Order: sequence, then structure tokens, then C-alpha cells
Amino acid sequence: MIFFQAASTQAAEADAAAAAGKTQAYSGADTCAGCHAAEYEQWQSSKHAGAFSATFTRFWEEAHKHPDCLACHTTGFNKADATYAFKGISCESCHGALEPKHPDGAKMPLPVDVSACKECHQRTFREWQLSGHAKANIRCFDCHEVHRQGLRQKDVEQHCGACHAERLQDFAHATHHLQGLTCTTCHMPQSPDAGVIAGTATPPHSFFVGAQTCAACHEEMVHKSHKISTLAQEVDRLTENTDVKHVEGLEKKVQQVELQLDIQRSKTVKAVLFGLLGGLFAGVFIAWIGQQHKNR
Repeated sequence: MIFFQAASTQAAEADAAAAAGKTQAYSGADTCAGCHAAEYEQWQSSKHAGAFSATFTRFWEEAHKHPDCLACHTTGFNKADATYAFKGISCESCHGALEPKHPDGAKMPLPVDVSACKECHQRTFREWQLSGHAKANIRCFDCHEVHRQGLRQKDVEQHCGACHAERLQDFAHATHHLQGLTCTTCHMPQSPDAGVIAGTATPPHSFFVGAQTCAACHEEMVHKSHKISTLAQEVDRLTENTDVKHVEGLEKKVQQVELQLDIQRSKTVKAVLFGLLGGLFAGVFIAWIGQQHKNR
């Protein structure tokens, strides 16, 4: 079976720890796999399992092998002497070291609140605290599968729509959907350096949509309108400058700036007009589709 593939590696690490005279209180994920094969198989393809990847090792070495990194990239990390039992985040990283009497004499449940995740995902936890999800007590496990760590629904729209079905139908969200955008495009924009090390640079979990997110697609409307007032102020400044000796040169410069101002106004008016027409068309189209469904 698949879970035996990691047994030799983990056993070698355990033997190395024992040979070094370290207490080996952790049994390794292959021990858990004997009874929890399905969970183990899901975990194998997760970012937790790959937390001690070759990419991480390279960055860790560049950071002079700072021991604090191992707290979230190994199992059984001992801060006192910077040792660990196994590479990667495995069963015992979250559930604790295997209880000798487990399963009959000792249970090893995992808390279903955010306390199980926040120690390693501190930034994400702080972002979540500011979100509407935190106010509604929507926890990590409500959206993410425990062992695979992916979303509970493979389709993002279906996943978010389970709680926000009405939002998918309103004008703003429906028109964006027609352009191929999903909920996460705007509410969880991905960082440019995401995925350099598996599990890092995670998308924001506050779910706020800021001006920068809108400007990524609507730069013409968001930023160009601001330039109009800036150009207007430049015209006023040049016009009121009485210290300029070459009046003719000044007049030409003012004319050039005013021309730029007129061009900018024209572009902005066109952008707004096209935006309104596009939105109106999309709204009429959506209403027509809805009416067709009712008539059937």
C-alpha cells in the first residue's frame, strides 16, 4: 500500500535520532497509516507533507538554518536543542505524539477551532480575525479539508455559494462572473511570489476588496481620473507663476498641459460611458435569462 513507501525513510530518521541519544517520543505517520490509510493517503499529497521540501531546505540554508523555521516544518521539534523527530508536518504535529494506549485506552482528537492552525499560520489567523468569517465563527475546518488541506468543494463558486448564494446573483458579482472571474479573484488575490515554498504566501483571509484589487482591472477608471485634478493644479500653478521671464514659453507649456487635460477628460468620459453601457447590457441580459427560466 501507499503508506508503506514512507516507512523506510521515517524509520531511518527515528534510528538516527535514537543513535544520537535523543528521546524518540514520536512514532511517525506510517504507524498511524496502519489504521488510518485513507487519511494518510490524503495527507501524502498535501502541503503539510511537503513542508520540508528541497525548496524549503534551500531557503532555510540561506537563512543560516535558523531553528525557529523547524517549528512549523518538522514533527516533534524540540526547541531546547533544535532537534526534531521527522521532517514535514505529519499526524503527530497536530494530534500530538502517539499515545501508547491509543486507540482503545486513549483518544487523540484534534480541536476543531482555530487553535489547531494558528501557531504556524499566524498571519493568516490575524487576517481571519478581521474578517466576517471570524464574526460568524466560520473556522479553518469549515472551508478546508483536515488532511488534504484543500477546499471542501473543488469548485470555488460552489464552495463560496454554499453560504453566499444570494451574492452570486447580484449585479456586481454576476457581471464579474461573466468575465470569468471567481470569488477568490477579488476577495483573495494571490501574491506574486505565492508557492515559492509550499504553504507560504497564502492569499489574504480578511476577504476585503481594496482599491488596489480593483485597479488591477480598472486602472483607467481608478487612477486616470485622479490625474485630471493633478493636471488642473499644474495649469493653475503655471498660470499664476509671475517670476517666469519667458512668457511665450510659459504659454506654450500651459497649452500643452491643457491639451493633456482635455485628452485625459475625454478618455475618462469614454471609459465611464463604456462601463455604464456594459453594465446596463449585462443587467438586461441577466434579467432576460432569468425571465426565460421563469417562462419554462
